[in-house]
Amino acid sequence: MIELVRPTADLSSSWWELVDAFDGETVHGSGYRHADRELLADPDAFAEWVDWLGRMERTDVELPEGRVASAYRWVLEDGRVVGTVAIRRDLTPALLVEGGHIGYAVAPFARRRGVATAALRLALAVAAAHGNDPVLVTCDDDNVGSARTVEACGGYLEQTIKGHRRYWVRTGAPAEPIGAGPVESRFARLVPVTREDADAMRRGEQRPGWAPGYPREDDLDAVGMMQDPDAWSPRHIVRRSDGVTVGTIGCFGPPDGGVVEVGYGLVEQARGGGLMTDVLGTMVRSLEAAGLSVVAHTEPGNVPSHRVLARLGFRRSPEGEEPGPDAEWLWTRARAGAVTGP
Repeated sequence: MIELVRPTADLSSSWWELVDAFDGETVHGSGYRHADRELLADPDAFAEWVDWLGRMERTDVELPEGRVASAYRWVLEDGRVVGTVAIRRDLTPALLVEGGHIGYAVAPFARRRGVATAALRLALAVAAAHGNDPVLVTCDDDNVGSARTVEACGGYLEQTIKGHRRYWVRTGAPAEPIGAGPVESRFARLVPVTREDADAMRRGEQRPGWAPGYPREDDLDAVGMMQDPDAWSPRHIVRRSDGVTVGTIGCFGPPDGGVVEVGYGLVEQARGGGLMTDVLGTMVRSLEAAGLSVVAHTEPGNVPSHRVLARLGFRRSPEGEEPGPDAEWLWTRARAGAVTGP
């Protein structure tokens, strides 16, 4: 039986057997450094260290510079420590390239019998409980075993950067059904555009808290279709880090036969940091929680938008014959647990 448990001094003997099995190699997802072995050989120091790992999971304490809140777990097989997992709440620029939301390792003596796949699936459940969906999981490009593990858990390979494969995996995190009020994502508030906001945007008025370049032409198109504000109306994307409005997201009208189309965009200076993946993912899950299916259209050359949609489980779904070079592409979203490669 495979299970994830919080690190504990009670498993210290089994832990050191795991460390010895790695023979000096990095134990990913453990928070352990081989240079600290002599220090941690003291039982009191070891107990303090596992307590420190537990505190790293809390979001209400100050963490060391460069660290993000992380849930550390040990992988047990029939009571023996055979691996480690770290489930991270957020991504730093470095983790966005290598590390991702989930890092893990399985001891050499426990490989090739499904331990890693079982552990990763359990880790995805922890990430879902934290509200993360999708999550980024990376591995070295030549690590065939790890790549197969991630793919077996529904990972979609977005790209390879600097020798690291970057997979996005759906977790099925729960969400509140869409309503007329604000929607809260990890990095932004999605605040409904009021009639007064819409009038100011049409007049070209620059309100305090609006980023330079906002509203964009697409934002004006969105409010141009707006009537009485409701759940389907455009929303300001208000970045949490500084309270600045940097774009809009919304629907092209109410659902039609249980299907709703989303539209979205950011000012140029807010792009490229993962904000849209966070915002769109939250919006889509709220729509799905209301029992709706979600689609989107993009221009063929809009590669950044293609990547965001792919991360979130959308797949190109051309209707009928292959569209011409100037026709928009239709994207539909697979349900959680059904994400596969293109």
